[in-house]
Amino acid sequence: MIKPEVPSSLCKGKSLVVDGSNTSVFTGLLGTDGSWIAKNSEATSPLEGLFPSVEKVLQFAQFKISDIRNFIYCEGPGSILGLRLCAMAIQTWGHLSKSTINYIAYNSLELTATLVIQDYPEVHQGLLISDWKKNAWNSIQLTEGKFSTITTIDDQSLNDQKDKPLFYLPQRKGWQKVPQRASEIEYNPQRLPEALQLLKETKKVRLYASNMNLFKKWIPQRHRAQV
Repeated sequence: MIKPEVPSSLCKGKSLVVDGSNTSVFTGLLGTDGSWIAKNSEATSPLEGLFPSVEKVLQFAQFKISDIRNFIYCEGPGSILGLRLCAMAIQTWGHLSKSTINYIAYNSLELTATLVIQDYPEVHQGLLISDWKKNAWNSIQLTEGKFSTITTIDDQSLNDQKDKPLFYLPQRKGWQKVPQRASEIEYNPQRLPEALQLLKETKKVRLYASNMNLFKKWIPQRHRAQV
């Protein structure tokens, strides 16, 4: 595998990676060559685990938060609460810094699509999905080593694509049943150095927003997980 070219933004100083899109929180420090200086994963939500995780990687590398020039963050999709907590922390650190700060984003579903293409070269046509809301999914088409832009599909659209291998990325507690034919994929933000081409500079921390609105009549009934 050829290592992606290191974006010029990473050469501007020390980079802190923060990812709260999944059921655990991941943090790490990337060097200017795009490799890990330190990384840590806490099997808890960002509310409890974000600051301890950041403290661990900073202590390991003997850095201070004031040394950070690049904040690399996951924009989503994923856990709304986790993503927002990480965004607020990054914005606070950025505002308190006396230096010029660069904000750099990557997308969790695009990262996973890149890794699925690498790990399953025999799959020429496929579909990667993650939970969005009840009866709706974030999805990416995988075609001949490339992936499409993210779209939001409903259950019917998902069922219409039964002829394609299906990969499922669990990111949040959903109120829906995943198709039995789906292969569950583990989220691996620690493999970000394999997909540095996905990094994109942003003027401020911004989170991914799904592109589909569903309007349904409200029913006074408690939602329950499908079995």
